[in-house]
Amino acid sequence: MNDLTDGVRFAKTEQEFEASYQLRYKVYVESMGRLKDKSDHQKKELKDKYDKTAHVAIAIKQGKAVGTLRLFWGEDTQFDQNLKSAYHLHPLLERLQANKICIVERLMVEEQSRRSNITLRLYKEVMHFILEKKAEVVLLDCEPHHLNSYLKLGFRPYAKTYSYPGIGLVVPMALIVGDYTHLQRVGSPFAMLTTEEDLNYCQHVDKLNTLISPRSKIISRSDFDSKDFLEQVYNDAKPQKNQELPIFDSLSESEIERVIDKSHIIECSKGDRIIEKNNTARTIFIVLSGFVEVRRDGHLLAIISPGEVIGEIAFFLDIKRTASVLAATDDVKLLSLDDASLSRMMKFESTIANKILKNFCRGLCHRIINGVEIADLRSNE
Repeated sequence: MNDLTDGVRFAKTEQEFEASYQLRYKVYVESMGRLKDKSDHQKKELKDKYDKTAHVAIAIKQGKAVGTLRLFWGEDTQFDQNLKSAYHLHPLLERLQANKICIVERLMVEEQSRRSNITLRLYKEVMHFILEKKAEVVLLDCEPHHLNSYLKLGFRPYAKTYSYPGIGLVVPMALIVGDYTHLQRVGSPFAMLTTEEDLNYCQHVDKLNTLISPRSKIISRSDFDSKDFLEQVYNDAKPQKNQELPIFDSLSESEIERVIDKSHIIECSKGDRIIEKNNTARTIFIVLSGFVEVRRDGHLLAIISPGEVIGEIAFFLDIKRTASVLAATDDVKLLSLDDASLSRMMKFESTIANKILKNFCRGLCHRIINGVEIADLRSNE
């Protein structure tokens, strides 16, 4: 018998928790091929030891789970070393009590509901929890293709990017709950759910802003005027200013500004996994500086130099990532191109799209030629 009542709420019954674990399995394991080693394949559930103390939000529609996330609150149990490391908690715990900190993770919405307001309704429940418990900061790890969505909610990058096992490059982000001015400035829906009076309990806004701002390794287009951001792109790239990156060849400055709208510059260190094989993300990256390696099953396939593009195969073929990409040097900087914006451009802005497509094709052709040459050299050894 199905007793799941439609709505969005924190799970209370065993059936609601099981529905959340099963949705995680459906989305992460079956659809994305992730975390297979952490799953119960017989019950088709994805859960772990943290679920014993986590709060699980769930969205039910027509009697089945369509969205879920889990939340950790520092009052419930001590954050263990894994969580402290994954969410860069040490600097925060030196300044805040644990009960002022929440962590959100394992957010997922089934494919048919991803254009709905399910995600926002789940975060509305999170916000109600935060206000009730008087928490002051919410942390999460964000994949690059979700950056713009979380920036709109009011989250900000606050620590160095790192490689999340089985997923790839993630950006630690923080929501400073009491910074009502910031929430209003970015148009966060959280600003409409609260008032400044609701947030009077927050005593550490300035301290958190001082801590978080210098730690970020992300430069966002939203923080700059278009021309200033474009200048930052070229300052970080190997080509000199006003010298075109190959992907922007034949594009005017205004057209380039359209392409890089909603984009970000991301810093990586040697060994960081930028792209994980079989990941479903579609983000395209331009290597601005440093070198990256393309590997499949441990075998080196290519070295990508500054000015080249990575991630375009999954984008154009609408398939999972075909290989893993790792930072080979400590000075890697990437320009992440928003996949949703690129898709809209391909559909509605044919002039720019044609130029970009031609440049993508040139880059792929050069890579094929180089690959053939390397193969010839190996065959002659």
